[in-house]
Amino acid sequence: MTVQELVAKFPEIPPDLRGEPLLARFAEAFAEQLRLAQKPSACSTARDPGNHYYMRLVNPIAIYRLGLMKREALLKQLQDLLDKRAADPEGFAASLVPAGAAAREAKGPGCQ
Repeated sequence: MTVQELVAKFPEIPPDLRGEPLLARFAEAFAEQLRLAQKPSACSTARDPGNHYYMRLVNPIAIYRLGLMKREALLKQLQDLLDKRAADPEGFAASLVPAGAAAREAKGPGCQ
């Protein structure tokens, strides 16, 4: 996955990160999970793997965009994710989704 594909899928990625080489490595390394990632509904009662991928991989970037995290802290977090993946690619990918995750996202009553 390229940064352009990542940004097209997740517009919450702020412009100041789009030229960051670390983001390019992140997009490439986690392409498989990022293609499946989707933001969980606010009324989600059970999260599927795509929701978990979003929460672990994309949500920190969204938090940064809101000004609730400094750029250096975000870049360190992204590097830590890359380092953990490099150390054990299969084990790390499996750790992104907890045991018992729903097959499909479930939403509470009255949600669409």
